[in-house]
Amino acid sequence: MLPDSMTEAAAPLAALALALSWAGLCRWRRRPMTAGLGLPLAALLGVVLLLGLTLASPRQLAERLPVLALAAAILALPLAWGRRGWLAVLLGVLAAGFTAWWMAGGPLTEADLLRAAPVLLALLLLVPLVQLEASPPWRGTLAALALLAGLLASGIPGPWVMLGLILLSAGFGQQVAGGGTMPDAARLPFAMLLAALVAGPLLARGGGADWAAALAPLAPLLLGPRLAGRLKGWRASLVIMLLAALPVAAAWGLARLG
Repeated sequence: MLPDSMTEAAAPLAALALALSWAGLCRWRRRPMTAGLGLPLAALLGVVLLLGLTLASPRQLAERLPVLALAAAILALPLAWGRRGWLAVLLGVLAAGFTAWWMAGGPLTEADLLRAAPVLLALLLLVPLVQLEASPPWRGTLAALALLAGLLASGIPGPWVMLGLILLSAGFGQQVAGGGTMPDAARLPFAMLLAALVAGPLLARGGGADWAAALAPLAPLLLGPRLAGRLKGWRASLVIMLLAALPVAAAWGLARLG
């Protein structure tokens, strides 16, 4: 659900303000790589304001997002210093591995790992895919917007819609102040958080509407550029918007049928 009080609205507003100010200041000082930290720092602030931060094992799936946001911000730090090559690859592997393990419930025993294997594999693949595909200008923000629309349409209870709004606010603020780009220090944490918000409702409820909502950000992010590759201008934008609108409409319909 959308915020119904100023206390809840403070989280996405604070994320937007921090992302705008951080990325704007870094761009003014001509530090584009450091500007990317605006996204993970803003997302961390918004998530902690909304849910708090506890290092104990969370009882609810959504309560895993604060620790994940903290880990995403830490992993983004070396990328903000311009580190590339083998270190960037290692950070990408760590990001995918931690996101998959943490959102799967943090399994430790062999039996738990086997039970969580489908979730682990799906997130291990999804995080690097999102990280690669969110590189062009504004594509990540469009994916976050599609995710938010899908979550709203699915009627998922709990804080998932607010978490989607926080990610959109952080991504939008960073890209507006950063000139439309999403540098490495922003794309890595963005991929971790988007993948978690795609998987979270599926693991928490797993209804037909949730599956349709999960496709909302992935369709324009992964398929849109390829289907619209030969088109230009408004036609390409129309194809991408339609790809996002179809699963959102399906999520809305399935939620009403259910």
